[in-house]
Amino acid sequence: PKTLLKEKRPFLYHFKIYTKDYTLPFFLLNLLAFFVHQILQLTDRLYQECRSGFSSRIEFWNQLRCTIRVLIFADFEHLLAFIIDPPESRPP
Repeated sequence: PKTLLKEKRPFLYHFKIYTKDYTLPFFLLNLLAFFVHQILQLTDRLYQECRSGFSSRIEFWNQLRCTIRVLIFADFEHLLAFIIDPPESRPP
């Protein structure tokens, strides 16, 4: 480890060797997801109403993931509307 500290290489130098320089695309995808999340959080009323029904953001996104795994929706608005007001169903 001391020999690595003495070398004047960039921080991600050793990481890039193993990932074949995919660090920038993954960073940009994470940044894009963050910006989309922030825009939704600040501007979309349906998103805000749906999000207010959960105690934490993690719980909210886990619910979205679980619902998407089971059901198919035409778009994101239909998914949020389903989460806000799910249809009544009786057990068999």
